[in-house]
Amino acid sequence: MELVLVFTFAALIGAAIRYMVPGRNRHGMIALPALQVGLATLLFVVAMWLGLEPRSVWTWVISLVGSTAAHIAVAIWLPKQRDAADEALLAELTDPKAPIPDEPARL
Repeated sequence: MELVLVFTFAALIGAAIRYMVPGRNRHGMIALPALQVGLATLLFVVAMWLGLEPRSVWTWVISLVGSTAAHIAVAIWLPKQRDAADEALLAELTDPKAPIPDEPARL
């Protein structure tokens, strides 16, 4: 039962954080909230495997705070990476020294 609650709380936190961090148009609508949900449930299960009780406050703190920190870190890092990759691709495509491919065969 607690795992369903972790899933729900992580989804709500992930949806809220999506609108708080800058650059949200660069990482999609579902990607980072899904990352948070997956990581929160994984951390919750790992905390239980390590012997923490499901109703312990530390299990919840580890899972929700850890996944929220990862969500924020990726939300800040990802737009910069995507912008750099877009600029590199644009430079490659608009390079005047790039070889011009042969004309495609026509049927």
